[in-house]
Amino acid sequence: MSPISTRPIYLYNTLTRSKELFQPLNSPRVGIYNCGPTVYKDIHIGNLRSFTTTDWLRRVLEYNGYDVYLVRNITDVGHLHEDDDARGGEDKLEHEARATGRSAYEIAAHYTEQYFRDSAEMNILPPHVTPKATEHIAEMIAITEQLIVSDLAYVSDGSVYYDVSHFPSYGALSGNTVENLRAGGHGREQMETAEDKDAPEDFALWKYGDATRQMNWSSPWGVGFPGWHIECSAM
Repeated sequence: MSPISTRPIYLYNTLTRSKELFQPLNSPRVGIYNCGPTVYKDIHIGNLRSFTTTDWLRRVLEYNGYDVYLVRNITDVGHLHEDDDARGGEDKLEHEARATGRSAYEIAAHYTEQYFRDSAEMNILPPHVTPKATEHIAEMIAITEQLIVSDLAYVSDGSVYYDVSHFPSYGALSGNTVENLRAGGHGREQMETAEDKDAPEDFALWKYGDATRQMNWSSPWGVGFPGWHIECSAM
């Protein structure tokens, strides 16, 4: 398939802060990964903005003859409450499970189905693949092991953290710096008290999970669960 329109497509590049000519790596094939919902409550307008914007982009590309392959995940474990990271890393599904008396797996299944219904009602085209975080734990563990071997992550008290100091361009995409994140990032005051971290800005790849959690998996570092960032990297 070749593009049916000769009109160039320009997209805004957040990294360079400028509009640039869209040039697929393997034209006419275009791969899009869109971070999906955390299924602990109904999706909200912020979720829908991401899904509808991606849908518009997909439709424009397909209209112009590109072969789009869209992946949108389901985060059904590991999305931490920002202010709980230093106090053990409770994720939103576990919190909702305790609040409602249902299991975390029941909550995830219910809101996943609700997400599909809401997306259809919004006339959002379904993705080609919808991976779930809980179905890719092995891949998350394997990537984390590679990062440890590469000296980009470290183990601490059953958890594994990414060492931000080994990533010189960290913050470039958001236009931020490590110093600014330390000074004013949301939840950073609580993160300063995380004694198992080498630095407050280091983020969890794997978190130790105590016996009160419903969603735990075995790993080389003990029983626990994946961090939010490693999930999308693996999926």
